[in-house]
Amino acid sequence: MVCLGYWIAKFQWNQFKNARNAAKMGAVLPPRIKGKWIGNIDLVFDSVNTFERGYVLENIKTYLDTYGCDTVNLGLLWQDVYATRNHHVMKTVLATGFDNFDRGTEAKVSAYGLFGDGIFGSDGTEAKAHRAMSRPFFVRERIRDFDNFHRYTDKVLLHLRARAQTGLSIDVQDIFGRFTLDAAGGFLFGTDSLNTLDSPLPIPGKAALGMKGSRAEGDYGGFVGSFEQLQVVMAVRDRWNYCWAAREFFKDHSEEHNAVIDAFVEPLVIGALQKKAARGEKECGIDDGNLVDHLADATNDVRLIRYELINMLLAARDTTASLLTFVMYMFCLYPDVALKLRNEVLEHIPEGSPTFEHIRNMRYLRAVLNETLRLYPPVPYSARASKVASLIPGDSYTGGKPIYVPPGGTRINMFPLFAHRREDLWGKDANEFNPERWIDKDKVQKTASDPFMFLPFSAGPRICLGQNFAYNEASFMIIRVLQTFDTFTLRQKEDAPIGSCPPGVWKNAGGRKAVEQVWVQSAVTMFSKGGLWVKMGLPVN
Repeated sequence: MVCLGYWIAKFQWNQFKNARNAAKMGAVLPPRIKGKWIGNIDLVFDSVNTFERGYVLENIKTYLDTYGCDTVNLGLLWQDVYATRNHHVMKTVLATGFDNFDRGTEAKVSAYGLFGDGIFGSDGTEAKAHRAMSRPFFVRERIRDFDNFHRYTDKVLLHLRARAQTGLSIDVQDIFGRFTLDAAGGFLFGTDSLNTLDSPLPIPGKAALGMKGSRAEGDYGGFVGSFEQLQVVMAVRDRWNYCWAAREFFKDHSEEHNAVIDAFVEPLVIGALQKKAARGEKECGIDDGNLVDHLADATNDVRLIRYELINMLLAARDTTASLLTFVMYMFCLYPDVALKLRNEVLEHIPEGSPTFEHIRNMRYLRAVLNETLRLYPPVPYSARASKVASLIPGDSYTGGKPIYVPPGGTRINMFPLFAHRREDLWGKDANEFNPERWIDKDKVQKTASDPFMFLPFSAGPRICLGQNFAYNEASFMIIRVLQTFDTFTLRQKEDAPIGSCPPGVWKNAGGRKAVEQVWVQSAVTMFSKGGLWVKMGLPVN
C-alpha cells in the first residue's frame, strides 16, 4: 500500500508540474484517458485483447474518437504515454524536431530480442553509423537486384500456375513471404541456400494457423517460425507496456527463437569475415558483394553484423510481403482495378521481366501500390520518446494550442494507419480503395504540398533506406503475376485455417473494419491472420 500511495502521489505531482510547465510555454496537456481500473491498467488489457481478438489497433482509434481529438495521453501505469494520429505531430517528431526525440530506453530494452544493436535498435551517433554502413548498398538501382527478383519470381509463378491449373487456391501471403525471404537471402546474405520456395506449401483447407498466417512446416517453418515468433513477442511486450518484464521474469520469451536464428545467420557472417580477410586491404565493390560483405568491410563485430542483417531482413522480407499480400487482397475485392492494371502491364510489357524504365512509366501501377500502402501500411505505427521538454502541434481539441511533452522519456506512439484514413485529409472516401486519387491532379497536389499525410516508409533522417528497393521488388512481382493471370478470387472462408475469418459482428462496425473479408492484424508489420487464400485464373485463349 505504501508503494501504491507513493506512485499515486508521484503521478499527481507530475501532472501538476507538467500542467504548470505547459502553461509557461503557452501550451496545454492532451486529454488523459480515464480508465476503469487504477493506473489505467484496463487499457493494457484492452490492447492485448485487440491484438489477439480485434481489428488492427482499433482500441487506440476508439480512444481518439471517444475524446474527439488527434492526440491523447493513455496514462498507462501512472506514466505519460501519448498516442497520436496527427500527421503534424509525426512531422515534428520524425523531422523538424528530430533531435528532441529518440527511441527511448524502455522501447530499446523491450525490443532488444529482435533488433539488438542493429539500425532499428539504436539512436544518435550509433544510428548514424548504422545508416552509413548500409546506405551505399541502397543508393543505386542495381541490375543485380532485378536479376535476383527474376530468379525467384519464376519459382513463384510455377507454384501459382500449378494451383491455378488444378483449380485450387494458394496462400499468397505465405508464398510472397517465401519470395521476399529467398530474394533477401541473396541480397543480404549472399546465399541461395534458403530455398524456401522449394519447401512444401500450405494446402487449402488443411493448413494450420501460424503466428502470422498459415503455419509453415519443415526447416523453413523452423527459421521463419522463430523469426515471426520474435515479432509477436515484441508486439506482446509493447502492448503490456511497462509490465512485460514482470511477465518474463523467469523466462526471456525471445531467447529460444534467437538461438534458431543464430544457428542460421552467424555462420554466414563468419564466412563474410573470412572472405574479408582473404581480400586483404581490398574492399568489396558495391556491384560485387552483398550487404553482409559490405558490413564485414565496416566492422569485425559478429553480433553487430548479425543484428544488422536481421533488422534488414525484417525490412526486406516482411514489409514487402505485406504490401504484396494486400495488393492481392485488393485485386480480389476490386476486380476492376486488377483489370485496369493488367491492361497497363500488357501495354508496356506483355511478357518477360520488366526493367527500371518499364516500372517508372507505369503510373497506374504506382497508384495501386500507394493506395494499398495508404490503407494497409506495412508498419502501421511507430514510437519515439522525448529527450527534452518539447512542444508538438495541437488540434481542434486544444484550440490550436501546442501540446506539451514532458522530458525524460515521455513516449509518443504515432499511427500512420489512422492518419492515412482520416476523412479531413483524404476526403469522405478515405476508407475506400481508390487508386485514382494518386492520378487526380488536385489530390496529388494536396499530397505533394503536405507529404506527411502519407508515411508508409517513415520520414526525416530515419526514413526507410530500402524504399525504392521495396517499390521495385513489389512492382516486379505484380507485373509478372498480371502477365500470367487475369482473375483473382478470395477463398478465405473456404480454405483458410479455422479462426482466420473476421467475426460476423464486424459488419456492424464503421470504416474498413465493416468491409474486411480477412482478419487484419499487426505484429511489427501488418498481416492477414491465417494467410490470404486466393484462387487465380489463367486467361482463356
